[in-house]
Amino acid sequence: MKLVINRLAGLITTVFLVFGNAILIEQMMDLYGVRGHRLLTGIIGTLLVILSFGYSMRKKKLFKTGGMKGWLRAHEWLAIAGTVIIFVHTGIHFHGIVAIITLIFMFIAFISGLIGRYVYDNVKAELRLKKAGLKKDGLSEKEIEDSLTGLATASEALSKWRTYHMPVISILGVMVLYHAIAALYYGGFKI
Repeated sequence: MKLVINRLAGLITTVFLVFGNAILIEQMMDLYGVRGHRLLTGIIGTLLVILSFGYSMRKKKLFKTGGMKGWLRAHEWLAIAGTVIIFVHTGIHFHGIVAIITLIFMFIAFISGLIGRYVYDNVKAELRLKKAGLKKDGLSEKEIEDSLTGLATASEALSKWRTYHMPVISILGVMVLYHAIAALYYGGFKI
C-alpha cells in the first residue's frame, strides 16, 4: 500500500502541472491580448488526443511500425499535451451544459489514464521484481504469496482500471463530437 501512496505523488504532480500550465497559458494570452483562440486550441487539443490513439491501434496490431514502448510514451505525452491545450480552450469559462459535461469526461479520462500510468504499471512492475527477488532468495510459493499479499491485492484492484478508462474514453469521444456540432450550430466558426 505504501508503494501505491508513493506513486500517487507523480499523479498529483502531473495534474497540478497540467492545470497550472493551462491557467498560465490562458493568463498569458489574456495579458498579451490574444483573442479568438478558442476554436484553434479546441481543434489542436482534440487532434493531439486523437493522435495519442496511435498507441491503441498499434497495440491492436492495426499497423506494425515502431516499438510498443515508443508508442506508449507518445500516447502519454500527446494525451497530456492535448489535455493542457483543451483546458486552455476551456479557460476558466464554463458556458453550456454540453461543454461542461465534456470537460468533466475529459478530466475523468485524464485522471484514469494517469492512474494507469503512475499507479497500476508501477505496482505491477514492483510485484514482479519483488516476486523474482524472493524466488531468488529460495522462498516457497506460499511464503512469497504471504509476503506479497498487500501488493498483490493492490495490483489486482488496479488491474480493473482499464475497465473504467475505455468506456470513459468512448463517452468522451461522443461528447466531443456533440460539443463540436452544438458549438458550430449555435455559434458558427467565430475565431
